[in-house]
Amino acid sequence: MTANDKRNQKPAQEAGPPSKGTLRDYWETICIVLIFVLFARTWVFQNSNIPSGSMENTLLVGDRLLVNSFIYGPTLFKWERALLPIRSIERGDIVVFKFPGNPQVPFIKRVIAKGGDVVQVVDQHVFVNGRLLIEGYTKLPASIKGTYIPPPALPPATDIPVLPDYLRDPSAFSTEVLPGRVEVSLKAEAGTDLMGRGTFGPYRIPPGHLFVMGDNRTNSEDSRYWGALDEHMVLGRAWVIWWSFKEGDLDYLQNSPGQVARRFFDKVFHFFGKTRWNRILTRPH
Repeated sequence: MTANDKRNQKPAQEAGPPSKGTLRDYWETICIVLIFVLFARTWVFQNSNIPSGSMENTLLVGDRLLVNSFIYGPTLFKWERALLPIRSIERGDIVVFKFPGNPQVPFIKRVIAKGGDVVQVVDQHVFVNGRLLIEGYTKLPASIKGTYIPPPALPPATDIPVLPDYLRDPSAFSTEVLPGRVEVSLKAEAGTDLMGRGTFGPYRIPPGHLFVMGDNRTNSEDSRYWGALDEHMVLGRAWVIWWSFKEGDLDYLQNSPGQVARRFFDKVFHFFGKTRWNRILTRPH
């Protein structure tokens, strides 16, 4: 081989790492995405469905929510709350929580009062620490919503009882666990106003607990019925509606194979017609 041949000869390419192949690349990408989704679903966001009308008109039957389960996370240092989007539960927050009577069933209600507050309901008007709560979000008959009630005179602080855990008082309440739902019924001998529970209290909320109510005040089983909610039962705050589909109240209780199939095909064939497009990506307040 001449010197010119040696100069014109291209240098041999250095051997690199063997190719992993297209299938392996796809598999690794899918695994990474799944890990991220599972992490986010466990620690940051959860999905929740509105099955009943207890939160109308803020949340409608068929709304699908992303729940921020990170915002109420525990912290060890003050700088964590300063740098991260973490804060304490506040009055007015819409929270998803484990129902005290059956932790497997998630409930969604609005926080009305916190530990140490005094709550009283008079003809569906809510008073917190003796002050009328201005609530533009409630669903009430116009005859009630448009009226004004002066603040009731509170008894001495020592005479205000702490809100009890009604679910532990079988003499006053009965609880029936149904598929995906818990029915809490006030027994007749426990008092009047069995439907709307429009008169209630005053009660003091115990420390570390919440008083929660549905926005549809005459159709909501909430803290008026089963007592104070332990803050540790809260799963997160309702963040955004990612999809809203028109469904009937309590349709989710139809759990036979035929009913499940009917509901599935209803969503498939009426996706565009029954989707509430104006509610998608809106924030409940």
